[in-house]
Amino acid sequence: MIATWKIKEVEELENRIKNAKVIGLVKISGIPSRQFQKIRMKLKNKATIRVTKNSLMRRALEKANMKNLCDYIEGSMGLIFTELDPFKLNKILEESRESAPAKNGDIAPDDIIVPKGETSLPPGPIIGELQNAGIKAKIDSGKIVVMEDSVLVKKGERIPGNIASVLTRLGIEPMEIGLELSAVYDNGIIYTSDILHIDIDKTIKNLQNAYLNAFNLSLNSGIYNKTVIKVMLSRAFTECVNLSINANIFNKESIKILLAKANIQMLSLTSHINTKDTTKETKDTTDNR
Repeated sequence: MIATWKIKEVEELENRIKNAKVIGLVKISGIPSRQFQKIRMKLKNKATIRVTKNSLMRRALEKANMKNLCDYIEGSMGLIFTELDPFKLNKILEESRESAPAKNGDIAPDDIIVPKGETSLPPGPIIGELQNAGIKAKIDSGKIVVMEDSVLVKKGERIPGNIASVLTRLGIEPMEIGLELSAVYDNGIIYTSDILHIDIDKTIKNLQNAYLNAFNLSLNSGIYNKTVIKVMLSRAFTECVNLSINANIFNKESIKILLAKANIQMLSLTSHINTKDTTKETKDTTDNR
């Protein structure tokens, strides 16, 4: 016989699923209680997380006609209910991630490097542990100094226990912990984690480049729209004025420029005539002498 609390749990979850705008599945495996509570506080008034048994979660999703979301239930998971856009929700969760010490067997998210320089460790047996971990270290002026950058674990490799211990002693926290969205349902569409994770700066730059390319294509092809029409009219006006000036066609736009041009030509001619007259007078005076 099914326990009463399980029936009530499924009914409550089904009701929340049907009434929520956005429903997500989050991975909660390996997250300490303190970190989990901090994330919940950050999501306050934005989203609600509900942790329950996977079997009850599946049953509630099936009853709410969201069976497809069940395909993404794996390991320790929770349901998240929100009115936020899936991408905004994912961004909030990514920003809530925190660094954490490495543990034996963890997978390195990136190359783990111990940088060159002084450490806060006092001289003692620890220097042997550093050297055994592959770190070139020595004692200098009463301090343990790392002589060169040392790559201890490559990205994707497991972190051995002795290296995890050394990293903790050095204050290096290479891991990140936080909630990770597995899938999000919004208005009939399921967004998976690979779709939700976007580089905002790169995306904005790509949109800006696409806009400029479309603008230039419209302008150079003579395809007018509300965005390029002002530039096209301005260019046409300028070309029209230039044509009027070069062809000596008088209108209210070209007349000022043509008069200014004529004035400059007049002054140039006057200067040229005056120079000739002065030269002639000088010659006549010389001949009379």
